[in-house]
Amino acid sequence: MEKVSCAMSIMRCAGIVSYNPDIERLRTNLHATVQQVREVFVYENGSRNAQAVQRLCEDEFTNVRVIADTQNRGIAFALNRLLAAAHDCGYPHILMLDQDSVPTEGMCDELERHLSGDVAIVSPFILDRNRMTMAQYQEMRLPAIERLKHAARSGAITSGTLNNVSAALAVGGFDDELFIDYVDFDFNERLLLNGYSIVKDNRACLIHEKGKSRHTPFKIPRRRSDGKIVWAPLFTLGYGPMRCYYQARNRVVYWRKYHRWTKLEGLVELPPLIVLSMFEPHRLAKLKAYCRGIRDGVRMPVKEYRK
Repeated sequence: MEKVSCAMSIMRCAGIVSYNPDIERLRTNLHATVQQVREVFVYENGSRNAQAVQRLCEDEFTNVRVIADTQNRGIAFALNRLLAAAHDCGYPHILMLDQDSVPTEGMCDELERHLSGDVAIVSPFILDRNRMTMAQYQEMRLPAIERLKHAARSGAITSGTLNNVSAALAVGGFDDELFIDYVDFDFNERLLLNGYSIVKDNRACLIHEKGKSRHTPFKIPRRRSDGKIVWAPLFTLGYGPMRCYYQARNRVVYWRKYHRWTKLEGLVELPPLIVLSMFEPHRLAKLKAYCRGIRDGVRMPVKEYRK
């Protein structure tokens, strides 16, 4: 059994959503996380290997608690249950993580330095293991701190963020209706519109994996976080048709809710996503999924957000 090494004065927890995880990757995640928080809540979202997840958490860790569900109710639902668990246990801050994301040493301490005043979220630099090496990250001349002005354009994904629990609950948490995809940006937009700030600390690093990224033959000019414009390769994401459906539907819904403030954020991403999917297997099924998602995003009952 692993002993909890974090100081008792640390009043932060972590939340991980588990859905059919690779057990070894989840083990690596947990070993890196338990050292940085007092307690970890794993929301088991109806996985096929739920028993293996339960055994891992019970047999190897003393500060990991599994919250078990029997079905997949979506990432937003699970994140809300993690927020509720943090609140009920008296934690002011919660680190949100995907099941395959690994926080680097000292990441939480670095993030928490900025989580005060109007700051509701602090995000680390996201090192996608399919796109960048640690050496490449360390060679970049990044601004130490960025205050994010947009929720979706260069925004903060959920994984790796240290969240102010009270602020998250004050804006209603995550939108269960979105299920998966754009859940984080929808949440972030409501925080920004309610006067909260989102900060990115590039000195803190999360090792992450966005889909199953693969190089395409194409390159485009892109401005990096350090301000330098480089010819960057386009990557496919490797998502299945179901994820493609939610990518399209939720971007349309996001635009309908917030377009008075966000203009075309969300919508402008759809054409490149559709084009990139044409370089992947099952391209026809994915194209149909994107079309259904756009249709349902237009038809879905949505209330335009008002302050």
